[in-house]
Amino acid sequence: MIRQKTLRLWIGIVSSAGIICAAAVLFPRVERFIITLAEEHLIRRKVNFYDDWMQTLAAWARGSIAIILAVDFFTLTDRGARLFGTIRAEIKECLDHTDGKSLLKPFGILAAVYLLGYGSLIRADYLFADDVARAVEGYHGWNGWSRHLADLLSTFIHGDTNLADISPLPQILGILLAALGGVLLVRVLCGTITAGALMAAVPLGLSPYFLESLSYKFDAPYMALSVAAGIAPFLCAGAKRAFIFVSVLSLLVMCMSYQASSGVYILVTIMLLFRDWNSRSKTPAELVSFGAAAAGSFCFALVLFRYIFMVAGTTGHGTSTSLLALPRLLPGMVNNLGTYLSTVNQDFGLPWKAGAAAICVLFVIHAARESMQRGILRLLVPLLVVFVSCAMSYGAYLALEVPLFAPRALIGFGVFIAVIGIALVSFRRGTHPAGRGIPLLCIIALDWCFFTFAFSYGNALADQKRYNDFRVEMLLHDLSVLFPNRTSRDPAVRLKNDTGFGPFTENIARHYPVIKRIIPGSRYYHTYKYMTGYFHWDEGTSWAGNPDLPVVFDSYYHTIKSDGTYIVAVFKQ
Repeated sequence: MIRQKTLRLWIGIVSSAGIICAAAVLFPRVERFIITLAEEHLIRRKVNFYDDWMQTLAAWARGSIAIILAVDFFTLTDRGARLFGTIRAEIKECLDHTDGKSLLKPFGILAAVYLLGYGSLIRADYLFADDVARAVEGYHGWNGWSRHLADLLSTFIHGDTNLADISPLPQILGILLAALGGVLLVRVLCGTITAGALMAAVPLGLSPYFLESLSYKFDAPYMALSVAAGIAPFLCAGAKRAFIFVSVLSLLVMCMSYQASSGVYILVTIMLLFRDWNSRSKTPAELVSFGAAAAGSFCFALVLFRYIFMVAGTTGHGTSTSLLALPRLLPGMVNNLGTYLSTVNQDFGLPWKAGAAAICVLFVIHAARESMQRGILRLLVPLLVVFVSCAMSYGAYLALEVPLFAPRALIGFGVFIAVIGIALVSFRRGTHPAGRGIPLLCIIALDWCFFTFAFSYGNALADQKRYNDFRVEMLLHDLSVLFPNRTSRDPAVRLKNDTGFGPFTENIARHYPVIKRIIPGSRYYHTYKYMTGYFHWDEGTSWAGNPDLPVVFDSYYHTIKSDGTYIVAVFKQ
């Protein structure tokens, strides 16, 4: 008893000191002092995005205070200690029931499938968008998007605060995390892991939208982690306290690694509720209780993230983190949903649309046939589940003023296809051979389409890299002829237009338009990798306006304008 009181006393002292230190960081002068120390002794260079780091330190301070208070509740109060003991026992029971060893083989199979599918992408060795600047400058840069976990984990994965290109290690880690998420999804929705359910899980990690996420050499593991984090809590779905506790923690992990995966948790919740309603395996009261626990956990975690961990005013790529005002919430969400579905419709080729539609239709048919419910509800509810799941796959982004519609922000759609497919193969499907085989054939066909697209996408990246290099080398040669004597006051260079896509990409885009949205524009690639990073030209982003410069060189590939102080290089397509 005396020992326990002493331990609590020390916890209280350490907690008080921690809260005081964290509160001190909330003062701007202290934040500037910490950044200066980091610049001089830790990273040994000026930080990028200074204002973002000021806000990040404040978010870390608020988060530290919240964590300390939570730890104090679970350790210093009798009620909290009893609650934590119950949660720990429930988590242990759920993990024992899951039997992690039984997941190793299916995890290995799905990881092998993903590794094979991403083989051409890894071989392409393409510095993808932000990768170029990170490889050249070594900065993190995720804190401005409140992705604090990505900032923290990247230091450990790269073994340094100054990031270097260690590919393909981060992409392999991302692939393994995607495979883990797929296996957990099958385990949660099916209970028993079968070959058919594993095949249905393939779109989670091989959808065209997830391809862009795994294309980032530096971001890949954190984007994949966010998906797995949205699935993991449902291993504890049978234990309410543990489920709520793990849900809140996992959803915070998702928010601080990649928020575009916010729809994953909602998708699994909807499907579990539908499965139990359809089979009448739970009473209405039990369904309401589980739904309320999931919804409450989701909202609570997002509120915590918004007001404690989120960096205020994060914007970029023409987007905003501001929520829709209450009077505009419903029409704004409808408008965002329309844009989301329209974007997916434009991105997907006909084979993908046909495969996804067939899986959804078969799900409705088999769900209605297997239903223990009566009347028209056995058909209407599965239809509603498909529509609501499709809409909710976009997650919390639906409620934003200006959400992001880049392919990487739509990774929830691949999870939607996987969830519907896994639920489809989990039905008994009767005894007729057609009833057993048709859903599986549709799933295999869609998997094959995604698989072949992943190969062609990686090859297109390699071809685009060669084409980009050729165009910029031509430009650099002409610039070196026009300006042979490099000085400390070299002209600033501004690039206009894009070099366009290579013939390989143009060919694929005839049937799969999304590839032109996934492969990044070459202008960004050229500017950072060659002009500034490698050849030390001054980037002309600080100019005011667009000066009218005389043409000093014109060729088949580009036009160069300059007055000796400024240079504008205009790529021809």
